[in-house]
Amino acid sequence: MNITGIAGHEIFDSRGLPTLECEITLENGQSVRGSVPSGISRGTYEACDLRDRDKRLFGLGVSEAIINLETIIAPEIIGKKPNVVDMDLKMIEIDGTPTKENLGGNTMLAASIAIAKAQAMAAGIPTYEIIAHLCNLDQVSLPYPQCNIINGGHHADNNLLIQEFLIVPLGFASFRTAFEAMIEVYHHLKDLLKQKGKSMCIGQEGGFASDFDDEIEALDFLTEALGKYKLKNDEKFVIALDVAASHFYDQKSKTYQWHGQKLSAQDMIEMYTSLAQKYPIYSIEDGLSEDDWDGWKLMMDTLGEELQIVGDDIFVTNPERIAQGIEQQIANTVIIKPNQIGTVTETLQAILLCKDYELGTIVSHRSGETEDTFIVDLAVGSSCGQIKIGGCSRGERIAKYNQMLRIEDALHLALLTE
Repeated sequence: MNITGIAGHEIFDSRGLPTLECEITLENGQSVRGSVPSGISRGTYEACDLRDRDKRLFGLGVSEAIINLETIIAPEIIGKKPNVVDMDLKMIEIDGTPTKENLGGNTMLAASIAIAKAQAMAAGIPTYEIIAHLCNLDQVSLPYPQCNIINGGHHADNNLLIQEFLIVPLGFASFRTAFEAMIEVYHHLKDLLKQKGKSMCIGQEGGFASDFDDEIEALDFLTEALGKYKLKNDEKFVIALDVAASHFYDQKSKTYQWHGQKLSAQDMIEMYTSLAQKYPIYSIEDGLSEDDWDGWKLMMDTLGEELQIVGDDIFVTNPERIAQGIEQQIANTVIIKPNQIGTVTETLQAILLCKDYELGTIVSHRSGETEDTFIVDLAVGSSCGQIKIGGCSRGERIAKYNQMLRIEDALHLALLTE
């Protein structure tokens, strides 16, 4: 079944800012759409996010990206059967730059996601099955969710420098029971905030953006809310932190500007060690700057045996940077964000490279999300292990949780009918 049409649309993300959607039509008249999120907390080495940079919509319009999609990419795929690998490689060849500066990483990813969905539709299978096929997997597994409960940093207007405080349910019987537990904890925290006179406003990723005094107070609230959930059997909750330390790192002094103090990488690592001793923390993402490779090595040597040391900005889903990290042993887990690299194929290359070297992977959303649920199919199809979707609120986050529940139901039904 061939592609007969491709169109770009300027839509709006969860922050009310423009982003790009690609619509592909097949010869049977059916169509699919792929839309691209964007991040306010962007790594320096991410693929180019092509914007108009004119007076309209703060210069963030995507008219130029639509032109590239409809005049450069479209002629290469119309009239052909959808094949995401072949078509991604063609786009990469046409662009010809490491960071997708000519076509735009957002342009290419919108097309790539839509092509992957079209390929699945033409084959009559779910999108996650196409992903599994591309990963040479005979079966799939659902990931553990990292649920954003408290927002800070660039995602909230409060005193917190740490960007995300997340809870991770372990030992639950299913994704559904884990999600229901997260929902309960979320509302327990909401009640605690209300009782103690804190704001219940929501941050960009669906977690509470209350004006906490500091990170310790936020962690105390979070652990109190966790304590109100009645665990059963082998169930437990642990805490993950996304520090996003690049945003308070001073390149000149090589220090971290932490609430009026200038801390070294060693100081930051000692602080994380202290927090992990007091709270059930198991994962620290971007605990140091994307440029502080020596600090990362020290953090991995110090905490890597006990904690999940997660790289996001330092790797930006780029296989070359991940390979460098593997060689230097600076992390044991990698964040996977398709719009950091620009195509589904390169995203899968990054995931498979991590698996080859036994690094964990966490498929992740962005702060500026759309209702597109592709990252759920990506996480399930690649059996990535973990996923970050956001908090238990906001439609663009809940849409992805709901899609995970649908996939779980479908997989259970398939098992029953075998």
